[in-house]
Amino acid sequence: MKQWLADHPKAKLMARKRAAILDAAHAEFMSRGFEGTTMEAIAAASKVSIMTLYRHADDKEDLFREVIARACDRAVAAGLSGPDGMSVLPLTEALRARAMWIQEQMAGRETVALLRAVMLEAKRFPDLADTALQAVIGTPRDALAAFLALREETRRLCPDERTHLAAAFLDRLVGTDMLAILLGGHSATAGTREARARAAAADILAAVQPYAPGRRLV
Repeated sequence: MKQWLADHPKAKLMARKRAAILDAAHAEFMSRGFEGTTMEAIAAASKVSIMTLYRHADDKEDLFREVIARACDRAVAAGLSGPDGMSVLPLTEALRARAMWIQEQMAGRETVALLRAVMLEAKRFPDLADTALQAVIGTPRDALAAFLALREETRRLCPDERTHLAAAFLDRLVGTDMLAILLGGHSATAGTREARARAAAADILAAVQPYAPGRRLV
């Protein structure tokens, strides 16, 4: 396919078509799965010819990989951002706020659709399963560890300790209801999420108390 300069009208047209194709492919794969999606359906949804579609993707596998990669990139960006204003909150409140936010993200429509799409094709694309797991679980874990490294109350912990605490924090938040969500059920109640957030925060506070004798952490 001929390459055009970025500001050339043809290049802009091709970029718009590619964006439309990827958006359509995302919608199809997330709603119908890999097996239930056809290249013809993607072409129709993106309003391009099948020939144009194949100029932008070698095959359905290639397109699926790109769609999942983009979805994982969005999950990573969300996981790194976190809730606003945590740096000025007392540690307990900041941890609870992050715990509630993580649970909302995990049960969100985009996250659930990504996990379902990848789980169904884990045998065909095992590497994508690892990528999705890191994006959805690994990113908020690493972001929390980085947050703990910046807090006065927890910065004395060694990196391995902060990573361990962050991983345990995530384990506290991901309950069996996540399986129910993936199977089409309902997410945890607000009360359950709040209880998990309090328990996860309490675990970290208990771990850092020896490093901050007499310091008020709540």
